[in-house]
Amino acid sequence: MKQRTRCVANYLLFGGAAAWGLLLVSCVMTTGTVTSIPSVPGATFVGSAGCVECHENITTQFYDRTHAGLMGHANKARTPEQGCESCHGPASLHVKSGGESGTIVKGAQACASCHQEVQARFSMASHHPLREGVVGCTSCHAAHGSKQATLTSTNATCTSCHQAMRGPHAFEHGPAVENCTNCHHPHGSPLRKLLTMSQPMLCLQCHSLPNNRHGQTGANATGTPFSAAVLRDCTSCHSQIHGSSQDQHLRY
Repeated sequence: MKQRTRCVANYLLFGGAAAWGLLLVSCVMTTGTVTSIPSVPGATFVGSAGCVECHENITTQFYDRTHAGLMGHANKARTPEQGCESCHGPASLHVKSGGESGTIVKGAQACASCHQEVQARFSMASHHPLREGVVGCTSCHAAHGSKQATLTSTNATCTSCHQAMRGPHAFEHGPAVENCTNCHHPHGSPLRKLLTMSQPMLCLQCHSLPNNRHGQTGANATGTPFSAAVLRDCTSCHSQIHGSSQDQHLRY
């Protein structure tokens, strides 16, 4: 009976893993529907074939990419449009003018037709400077050139700009090494420095507050208790929160 139970458990384990694998593949390969195709005044749809002549370096690799399967409705009466114009809008004027600026939708405006919740985050108090024109969606995301529309390596992407945070450090901070988004929301947050949660609650998700090290109570208390104001701001002492080359407690 024990052996049979073990076999059934293994079937369930590996069967469940296979089911999740199929689900993940279907999520990547499935054809989606864009909420609404961006409009270009006076332009009509010409199909992705019209893009090949100038953008061959993109179109030759794009057929099996995540965004290639997107379909969008220009209006309720139309047949759904699939491919380039689902994101960039009707391209007749762009093709006719030979690629004249302003005849096609691109940049964050193209992304916002689907990713509206992300676009809203750039209006929060702390945000990456997309609205200011310093960065764009493609500064971090490869919309055309990747089979994975999300970041392939979050930390490598972040530290390409935030180089002061890049390791390796002699004393690492585990969550920072694992993924920057453990503590930061990359698009925008109502909290300073793109934090997902205010201090000290963010830190207390992983760390307890050892009384003897923070001057509170206990047989090994170090002395005068710290004020509540200090305890609300962990980085007032642990300033090297992304990693340190000198101190295991990330204080300097």
